[in-house]
Amino acid sequence: MVTPTSTTHTTPVEEIEGDLHDGRGRIGTIAGIRWPYFLLLIVVLIVAGYLGALPDEMVSGFAITMLLGGFLWWLGSIIPVIRDYGAPTVFCVVLPAVLAGLNLLPDALVEVATNFTSGYGFINFYISALIAGSILGMPRKLLISAGARYGVPLLGMVVTVLASIGGLSALVGRGFFDGIFFIAAPIIGGGVGAGAVPMSEMYAGQMGVDSGEALSQIIPAVIIGNICTIIIAGVYNGLGKNGRQLFQGFNGEGNLLRVAGDGTNYTMPERSIGARFNVLIVGIIFAATLYTLGQVIGHFVPAIHPYAWTILAAAFIKIFGLLPQTYEDAASGWFSFVAAAWTPALLVGISFAYIDLSSVLALISDPMYLVLVLCTVIIAAIAAGVLGHLVKMYFIESSICVGLGMTDMGGTGDVAVLSAANRFELMPFMQISSRLGGAMVLLILSFLLPFV
Repeated sequence: MVTPTSTTHTTPVEEIEGDLHDGRGRIGTIAGIRWPYFLLLIVVLIVAGYLGALPDEMVSGFAITMLLGGFLWWLGSIIPVIRDYGAPTVFCVVLPAVLAGLNLLPDALVEVATNFTSGYGFINFYISALIAGSILGMPRKLLISAGARYGVPLLGMVVTVLASIGGLSALVGRGFFDGIFFIAAPIIGGGVGAGAVPMSEMYAGQMGVDSGEALSQIIPAVIIGNICTIIIAGVYNGLGKNGRQLFQGFNGEGNLLRVAGDGTNYTMPERSIGARFNVLIVGIIFAATLYTLGQVIGHFVPAIHPYAWTILAAAFIKIFGLLPQTYEDAASGWFSFVAAAWTPALLVGISFAYIDLSSVLALISDPMYLVLVLCTVIIAAIAAGVLGHLVKMYFIESSICVGLGMTDMGGTGDVAVLSAANRFELMPFMQISSRLGGAMVLLILSFLLPFV
């Protein structure tokens, strides 16, 4: 008797969700849409752009950035090898600026995407969700305990990198603060959306420079640093093969702590991608209000950027338990939705609005610039490993979680680094570094900027 084989059927909604959140991408669908329909949507946008029939409004901005972002993210996700080196993020950040610089897109399309990102505040919309959701969604015990043992290599690495690269930059004639603000800080700042973008806005407000010009100088360091980070992770994987120990406490084979326990108190909850509509409504209300609170405090204490005050306010609320768990979960759910739906769109908008192709090419053609970027990643990795070892962590794991976790490009960089290092069990710790570490860098910059 033959037992019939069971077949699992997915609903159309489940199919779309699978396509949206499949990090590898699928050949037949782009951003959850089957490719014939997707191409038709792209054609409509391009025709509207050339005819001058593309209204300069939020609706058009969402359409342009989400469709182009979805395509570039998909393209970077299906190409073997380079997809493991942050290709989706790099494609979204670099290619729109290249297409615009070569005049391969309608001017109206570029103008609408630029206005949508900078003029209509889409960046602040994204960042407000990120700050509120990432901090309020973090377990309270994790937020408090992470400041003890984990804080030693985290804070020590940040200070070491900023001071070292600032000194090296001054030594080669680029300037102490130039090395800190435009090389070291962007690389260890938590990626593009959570690091480079708010940094450029902070620089614009405090240093009197154009935010687009600042971001054009920041982005190359982030991208090149991410590549260096992944290569070092692969080296660590080779050095730690088969449990090899170069010295006592060198290799934990995926375990971070050299004490009893497996570190489960540090476990991050999985990010939800299916929050109900009423939960999202509550989440956006709290995220927007927290952002406004940061603006209010910043009005009275303008020396520190409002983003930093928003971060501090969210941490204060979380540590002292001032909100019910349901509201914290709502803020986290809203951030999850925003990150899943609009990260590629944000990166595309950033590329159109802020990336100056000529400035980027000038930077990456400077050998000393590349040397400083490489030194930033190497110093971060070594400092994190040594300081982690001093507080009973394994050298490789501390170097990966803190050093490489801070110098990669955020979420996609975390995946690429852990894939190269063959240590996916460290993902919760990488998230701590990206979230708390990136916020710490922004806070430090807020205090340093008034002295420039």
